[in-house]
Amino acid sequence: MINKQGLDTFDARLKRISKSEGAGKQLLAGEGEVTKTRVSEADIRKARNQIARKQSSGSLILSVPKWAIAFMLGGVAMLLGRLLGFHVLAGYLAGGDMTMIILQHAGEMAVAIVVLVTVATFAGLRGAMTKTAMTAGLALMLVGEADVARHAPGAWEAMFSADYAASVMQPSMGARANIQTIAAALQNI
Repeated sequence: MINKQGLDTFDARLKRISKSEGAGKQLLAGEGEVTKTRVSEADIRKARNQIARKQSSGSLILSVPKWAIAFMLGGVAMLLGRLLGFHVLAGYLAGGDMTMIILQHAGEMAVAIVVLVTVATFAGLRGAMTKTAMTAGLALMLVGEADVARHAPGAWEAMFSADYAASVMQPSMGARANIQTIAAALQNI
């Protein structure tokens, strides 16, 4: 036998729950009265959006795309390779013959690649786009160092030497001249 009074109470409770607006999509959070601890799905969405806005509107460095940071990182890595090559490797690889010049440039590239891979690993730059941007930044600084030096001659003299800065900033140097040289070498192959 079923207790009819118990069924009536249960049915009455189901009707009360179904009457409340969105009761099926509400959560109970915390202790206290049911009316004060109900959290609707809209409230949860609103809270998530506020958290997402706070996280995305952080500092400027976080709002810069990763590919732009990777591009600049590639250029800075090549600059560090050049600096180390000028100040350290040039002392060991002194001489005007082609072998020493090639070894110095290879050493600069090796330092740049090691710096680039190390910083990219710790910075979390792992995607294909960021790797392409890092390579482009490295190549642009390798080929276009003279153009960058022309925009900051004082900085180049301070980092390297006045003689090196003057030799880099010659009119025959620059990205255009370097690309033409590379193209001519490739045509002769």
